[in-house]
Amino acid sequence: MNQKRISNLFIVISALVFLLFVFVLWVGEGGVEKAISFGKVFLLPRVLLGVFLSFLGISLLMRAKLNRKLRFYFLILIFILFGILPAFPLGRLATGLALHPSPVCTVIRPFQFIKFGRGVPVIFPAIILFIGVLSLIGNKIFCGWVCPIGAIQEAVHRIPLPSGLKKKIPFGITNRIRVLVFMVFLIIVFTLGKAIYDYFNPFEFLHWEFGFLATAIFGLVIIASMFIYRPYCYFLCPLGLLTWILERISLLKVRLDKEKCTNCMVCVSDSPCPTVPAILEEKKSRPDCHACGRCIEVCPEDALRFGM
Repeated sequence: MNQKRISNLFIVISALVFLLFVFVLWVGEGGVEKAISFGKVFLLPRVLLGVFLSFLGISLLMRAKLNRKLRFYFLILIFILFGILPAFPLGRLATGLALHPSPVCTVIRPFQFIKFGRGVPVIFPAIILFIGVLSLIGNKIFCGWVCPIGAIQEAVHRIPLPSGLKKKIPFGITNRIRVLVFMVFLIIVFTLGKAIYDYFNPFEFLHWEFGFLATAIFGLVIIASMFIYRPYCYFLCPLGLLTWILERISLLKVRLDKEKCTNCMVCVSDSPCPTVPAILEEKKSRPDCHACGRCIEVCPEDALRFGM
């Protein structure tokens, strides 16, 4: 067994050991209390596992140990942990793993509470703080290494299609749509109290109740993901918009060593996201980077790295 396989096996075993630890800690009857305290939010399985996966991802990226196959395994693991396991009768472990509030609801519900003069439950600012800190440490590491909807979109994009069917939509277009939708949401929520994201929130499907709207939205996102990389993230997700803003000041991100770069553009052609050209131009403001590591993996000159 070569060194690369040993390293990958060690990573997988470490992940399984940590999962077992969380399982033993949280398994049992009952659910997470409704009036959970601010501090206890950070002991929820979703948070503990989110931190573990995020720092494992950062470690792999910084050591340039992440490859396409290993990344795919993690995408499937992320979707199983936060998308499928919560549907099983695992007591408070299942409740603690479920993304309730979902990433979308975490952003939009506080505005509704404020509109109706109600206090915002502490779980909302606590989860926002958790995601924000992760985003400041490593750019969009939550979106890339914890979010199940992001993971399934990225995994589905791997499905091979005839040449030319996969498209990279200019970020100027996708981000304008994302900002416009959020502005419309703010106007409507403070006038009518309605959250327009409720009509196109794919996370609702992860309740596994198979309602028509939730199933249709999830299905549309999956179909679109075959042709466009993470379409919901780039076009609509309000949390994606927030973490994109924080990404500008992240400590760790993909960086370019100009002296090594030969402008071969392999990283641009082989990466699914629209971010790499901006990285090569060393722009401060660039499209969302979901820390997939593909550009680092394919660079023949080791000119790209994940670090400070």
